[in-house]
Amino acid sequence: MSQPASSPPSPLPAAEPPAGEPVGEWTLRPEPQSAGLARRLVAGTLDGARESLRRRATLIVSELVGNGIRHGRGRLGVGVKRLPDGWLLQVRDSSSVPPRVRASAGLDEHGRGMHIVTRMSEDAGWARTPTGKVVWARLADLPC
Repeated sequence: MSQPASSPPSPLPAAEPPAGEPVGEWTLRPEPQSAGLARRLVAGTLDGARESLRRRATLIVSELVGNGIRHGRGRLGVGVKRLPDGWLLQVRDSSSVPPRVRASAGLDEHGRGMHIVTRMSEDAGWARTPTGKVVWARLADLPC
């Protein structure tokens, strides 16, 4: 039985990240363990936030760091900013190649990272930097 053909990847929108108040910034090595470290750092920074928001944030940062390791080069920069209505997660890497959202088939083992990011955040995008790019996701912190 053949798998349905997946549609071609679509680029994540190019847009500058929203401005906010920095509350955490770290430099991580390009190794698999860094995704777990990024989750712990972000969870600690969002201590006191609703548990559902912390879970979304840690999943998103893990996917962004994983993509930075897989597709970028060199060290990664992870940042968290407080916005008037929520939080901004950012991951910087040294590749200028735009991130793409792939439609993956049911049994695909790879290619779901940016799809997860766009589904779990209110907004996401990327922007070129002097040394590569920053990929970001905005999470609303709405009252229950």
